[in-house]
Amino acid sequence: MLSMLGLLSLPSYLSPVFGPLRPFVWFFLLGLWPFVGLLGSILRGGGDTDPAEQADPTDWIDMGGRGTHVRAVVSMLLVQLQPVVFVTGIAQLLGHVPILLRHRGRLPSPDSHDGEVDYRLPFDGEWTVVNGSPDRAHSHSWGILTQRYAHDFVITDEQGQSHTGDRGGPDQYFCFGEPIVAPADGVVVGTRNRHRDYHRTSGWLDPLQWSILGNYVLIKHADGEYSLSAHLQKGSVTVDVGEAVDRGQPIGACGNSGNTTEPHLHFHIQDHPNFFIGAGLPVAFDSLTTSHPRTTETHHDRSYIHAGQRVRRTDRDEPDSRPASRTTESPV
Repeated sequence: MLSMLGLLSLPSYLSPVFGPLRPFVWFFLLGLWPFVGLLGSILRGGGDTDPAEQADPTDWIDMGGRGTHVRAVVSMLLVQLQPVVFVTGIAQLLGHVPILLRHRGRLPSPDSHDGEVDYRLPFDGEWTVVNGSPDRAHSHSWGILTQRYAHDFVITDEQGQSHTGDRGGPDQYFCFGEPIVAPADGVVVGTRNRHRDYHRTSGWLDPLQWSILGNYVLIKHADGEYSLSAHLQKGSVTVDVGEAVDRGQPIGACGNSGNTTEPHLHFHIQDHPNFFIGAGLPVAFDSLTTSHPRTTETHHDRSYIHAGQRVRRTDRDEPDSRPASRTTESPV
């Protein structure tokens, strides 16, 4: 949040009258703090860890090891120099201002927000939550207010791998091409369908990306409640803006487009149709079963989900979206 003070320097680049504000530009460097923490965790790899790190709920998921993490850090730093990503980052920071003003500094939380829409998981079969939680410790991106309560989903096997054993092209990943569905009834208010799927994975980001979301579908479910499903496969989006969709209806397929290091689904709920000024909303899913290698399987009528869990829906009143020739069940 302190990095937002860097915005005060912007007028100094428009007129010399505001020259005294230019030193505030250094506050933008504080936005790199997450990279410092990530780099520190990489350098500590293999050494002693504190109890909190030992209890990491995602430690059973194969995230590619130190090499993948190093490539991800290097790639993230380099891609900040890409004009689209740079402008997007500034826009996200600027978007914090209207979000904070609209909510008068009291941002939505699981304690304060009670949405009027019942959401199902945006897929069929069993998927794994690699990022995301209503808790700060395992939030997707706590400091990015639009994505505070976002989740990243992949499909893993029993060993925690999200791929066939070869971190090559995106087609080697279990979730690539799997159907994504509408989490509730609504009307489509935004789509993209022509962003390429990056051919590299294993920590690399697409240097030619022209949208961090890649291909996506944005659906309005109620006033102040919009779902965003992003990083979809090129050419897979099956709905158009203005089209009414039903809960469980296929809307696209999981891909590797945009700002992503491997195929996965990014999903979140926001309170405004604009990606940059929509505050992220905590979302509890209905009729689901959660499991974890260290806990027993549990059925929930309605529940928040957390990083490290395997999740699947248990309500079978809706038709399964999966084609007969494919399955989104974990291949175990």
